[in-house]
Amino acid sequence: MASLVRDVLLLIFTELNDLDSLHSCSLVNKNWCQVAVPLLWKSFSDTYENPYNYKRESRKKFYNVIAHFLPNNPKDLLPQNNILLPLNKFPKEPMFKYMDFLTSLSTVWIEDMAKLLINDEVGSKYKERILEFEIYKLIFNRCNNAKNFHWYTKKRLYRYPNAKIFFSKLRSLEISPRGITSKTLIKLGKICQNLTNLEIHMCDEDTPGLASFIKIQKKLQSLCLEFDEENDEVEEQYILLGNIIEKKAATLKKVIIQPIITLISPIFVLSLKNIQYLALSNEYGELYENVELCEWKRYLNMASFPDLQYLETTCLPSSITCLIIEKSGRNILEINIHSPLESESDNRKLIEVISIYCPKLIKLTVNVDYKNLGEMSKIFSSCKQLEKLFLTTNVNILPNGDELLRVMSEASPMVLQEFKFGDKWNFSLKGLESFFETWKSKNRPPIKFNHNWDELVYSWTDDHDKMVEKYMKV
Repeated sequence: MASLVRDVLLLIFTELNDLDSLHSCSLVNKNWCQVAVPLLWKSFSDTYENPYNYKRESRKKFYNVIAHFLPNNPKDLLPQNNILLPLNKFPKEPMFKYMDFLTSLSTVWIEDMAKLLINDEVGSKYKERILEFEIYKLIFNRCNNAKNFHWYTKKRLYRYPNAKIFFSKLRSLEISPRGITSKTLIKLGKICQNLTNLEIHMCDEDTPGLASFIKIQKKLQSLCLEFDEENDEVEEQYILLGNIIEKKAATLKKVIIQPIITLISPIFVLSLKNIQYLALSNEYGELYENVELCEWKRYLNMASFPDLQYLETTCLPSSITCLIIEKSGRNILEINIHSPLESESDNRKLIEVISIYCPKLIKLTVNVDYKNLGEMSKIFSSCKQLEKLFLTTNVNILPNGDELLRVMSEASPMVLQEFKFGDKWNFSLKGLESFFETWKSKNRPPIKFNHNWDELVYSWTDDHDKMVEKYMKV
């Protein structure tokens, strides 16, 4: 096993999803180490967007390795200010050019690194600023393979040495207008123009700088726009943002707008000819059909999404979700509908629309009214590729939801392999046993049952778990 060729090892290690496994592989021998370490560090950089998810000691070890690459000659800035790093120096020079392995970087962990390594010494704030400056210099000079950057600082990073080359190579940028001024975005736009993905979080102002930065991107394919739900003062639509998104819409393949979609005009949907991924959330908007939502319905009725494959809606009228599905090209693979604003008749129509327009559907999350279980048979009959199903409901199902189990056992597609349900779906032990017996009698592959604890309703008991476990072992 240890003598496997590097290409085979790379294929195997790439499939590993946890850092512990990759670390264990790196300790087997030199050959394994040379394959595993670059992947391990790439994983570090991808998961360190929020370093505070990790223990303090783990973070210090990670930062200590990076500190080996900071300038450390007597005439350099750090030694001159009595900042002596790394804290734990390697006995030999590092085996790898670790900075080349970092593909995703965040200002959050850079600030965290400065605080941890300075360790609250006298004059620590001044030293932290010096160390941060040197870390940014190191990153902009040595991280040649960085493609993703998370910018959550007020520092004018575009002015740092080698920033022009660094930002010109970026493909993905995540920002918060709270931390970046309009002027900074205009300046950044002069050196950062080749993004394919842009994520804007906590947006609370319709600034010329943000609109200009979006406009100047030459290759933009993915846009996430998250408005600040705490900003109650905003009542009018963001005109500048709406206009520039309309101009960029034709090239966008992925669009996420949350948690108030009515803050921008929906006219841009008419140009989403190449959209593949669409997620719309109005969780913090008005929970009824107001003038703005009617405007969305009007434009959606004129739109077309022939390449749409993923659809997610949250706190929107089912009529809007139905329109999007009807305007798709019957290529949708996944639908996730959360907390819909609907009546029993709306729910019936939604299920019917899915059954008609989504023959390729693989994964579905949908709210189902108990009175519309018969409509679920239509989905099972039409969506022959459905593998994963998550059902929620607005009311407690009493006395039980055994009828749903019966419909599933008799009509669901042969490829269905996972069923997830919310607390309000109450199944009797007898109904559950009957379902598994029927499922087994048809020689169907085992189905994974997932109970989602989303309500203070404890109808699913340990006996239910034992019943599922019993049939999973067969």
